[in-house]
Amino acid sequence: MRFAVIYPLIALFIFFRLIWPAFRNKRTRAMLCALVIPGALFPAVARFAGGSMVAPDLPQTVMIVGGLLQNITFSVFVLTLFREAISVPARVFGLPLAALGKSTTLACAIVALAVAAAFYGTRQAVDVLEIKRVDVEIANLDPRLDGTTIAQISDLHVSSAFRKDRIERVVREVNGLNPDMIAITGDFVDGLVSERAEDLAPLKELSAPLGVWGCEGNHEHYVDYEGWREFLPTLGVRMLYNAHAVVEKNGARMVVAGLVDPMGALRYDRELPDSAKAFDGAPENVFSVLLLHQPKFALRVGSKADLILSGHTHGAQIFVLDPIVAKLNQGFVKGLYNLKDGIKLYVNPGTDVWNGFLLRIGTAGEVTLLTLKRAQTH
Repeated sequence: MRFAVIYPLIALFIFFRLIWPAFRNKRTRAMLCALVIPGALFPAVARFAGGSMVAPDLPQTVMIVGGLLQNITFSVFVLTLFREAISVPARVFGLPLAALGKSTTLACAIVALAVAAAFYGTRQAVDVLEIKRVDVEIANLDPRLDGTTIAQISDLHVSSAFRKDRIERVVREVNGLNPDMIAITGDFVDGLVSERAEDLAPLKELSAPLGVWGCEGNHEHYVDYEGWREFLPTLGVRMLYNAHAVVEKNGARMVVAGLVDPMGALRYDRELPDSAKAFDGAPENVFSVLLLHQPKFALRVGSKADLILSGHTHGAQIFVLDPIVAKLNQGFVKGLYNLKDGIKLYVNPGTDVWNGFLLRIGTAGEVTLLTLKRAQTH
């Protein structure tokens, strides 16, 4: 619902700070308004015509085109805001740059760049999928586990924007890596089981000798939580709700644990994440991996793990948002982090994104292949 309110306000800002000062011709103003307004109104369309802002049930083409229009509006806003950040101080100090706000040439450049960025960013969000290989050095790793591979996917956000064909592609990429284990770190889906079960069905084809494991994300709590909690295991995904399991490779044991997402407790009076419960009864002094959707809780609940796998941040989606996303997530945005006591954290930037913001610039959907390496001692 917030986007349905925020985007019309963004459109007003664009009109009064870009269109009105820089363009005198009424027809030009009308054309630019026609470019900006559809994207500003699309979140409201998704909310009221689609039945839900979180998980609108609209045709895929409508979602992607609407997302593109929304991205045009957003991109014009960001570039105009950047211009303001330069021109307003210049106006205060009487510098020649104060005229930037009335420059028709600059305004045209902003619009053109915004449209190009929106097309590029929308394609990055809905089509591009990258494979990233990461070596993770673990102190005192059992030599028998050296070279063990874990394929991680996260934030699939299956919805009316990301359908069955996208998940089939993800599954092909993951299986093609021949990982020892597969981890899915939350935000599987947006929508009802009755609407999205078929789109998520290709996950049944995922295969790894040490199993396919998952933890819930915050989005699982928003729509049909009990339904998804019952359905996801039917796909062959072993979901870990404050629980662990023990697997074995080459005679060496590994612990894989998962936590529930705190959103369930904060908004719906559901269970809190509990690492003590998750690791209760787990063997000591063996390598352990923890699936935790939101990385900002890693320092608080991950002390029993050697490797924590998270998602949630979508890698900020746009590079200019990195500082904001970092602030909201204890400094964690994407990639590999070294925590205290030799604990490693990997934040997957999202295999996909939420359908309400189909934009990526500086990031791409990712399938991660993590290879465990015994850390060299000096």
